[in-house]
Amino acid sequence: MLDFGLKVEAPLSEWKHSVENLRLLESPELRKPILISAFAGWADAQEGGTRCVRYLIRHLGATKYAEIDPEEFYDFTTVRPVAFNTPEGERSIRWPKNELYYLKREHADNDLLFLLATEPSLRWRTYVETLFQAWQGQEVRYVLNVGSLMDATPHTRETAISGMTASSDLEVVLAGLRIVKTKYQGPIGITSVFMEACGRKELGYINLWGHAPHYVQRAPNYKVTLALVRWMISAFNLDLSVERLERRSDQFEDEVTKAISASVEMSSYVKRLERQYDEAISGGGALPSGEALVKDIEDQLRQGGMEGGFSSN
Repeated sequence: MLDFGLKVEAPLSEWKHSVENLRLLESPELRKPILISAFAGWADAQEGGTRCVRYLIRHLGATKYAEIDPEEFYDFTTVRPVAFNTPEGERSIRWPKNELYYLKREHADNDLLFLLATEPSLRWRTYVETLFQAWQGQEVRYVLNVGSLMDATPHTRETAISGMTASSDLEVVLAGLRIVKTKYQGPIGITSVFMEACGRKELGYINLWGHAPHYVQRAPNYKVTLALVRWMISAFNLDLSVERLERRSDQFEDEVTKAISASVEMSSYVKRLERQYDEAISGGGALPSGEALVKDIEDQLRQGGMEGGFSSN
């Protein structure tokens, strides 16, 4: 999950300059960019959010311009670096990634910034302030953070997406989605610290959540990723093909369905979820209320993930 597979890190000699823990390749001039972020870890069940942002970066041709040195922010016995062999046959180490990219859009009102990151282990407040240094001087319009949570939803149906924002002005961005408010009190992830810092700096912040089936314990879930990417295409009028993601999504669903069919108990459970979903969509039953959805999210946060579950691996 820590390997985003985007680019080999440039040698230090190629970096324009460094500011404390931040390394800058360049300082792009952008037009009121919208920042789209995703953090691998606690708030990204089955990698739905990070895979979405990575797909956008790769297939839109975004340019890397900065990264954060991981040395000060990770307990490497918990978030371990990964050893790999380069194409030249050399042994190398890949560290936890925190990379920033930009995309200039000639025919749009706003350029885009992308943050593809790994939830840090240490010094969260310093880490977040370092993030803000990466786009210092840019008139960022708002932040859209993409994540994924586990929910009682069947893998055979459309992936649900919900949104949260404390700004009524930004609710229009989430048009058509369930917009939920939260009074949650309990353990938090880096996204909450980031959101709080945005509030202090009077920068609008949106959370976009893809809902993953809680009974599937495998990653990546390409069906959640596909739903989030499609929403991005619609929201930002992006010229982007999802054919590759559609194939992977179909394969994911087929593999999970095949594996579940071997278990009478799991098959019965999924069919019950399907009936509940279909009744809600057809009008025979009520969609979950905002309060119920928030409770699901809050329970998920308190647990820090679903225990057990079903893996198709």
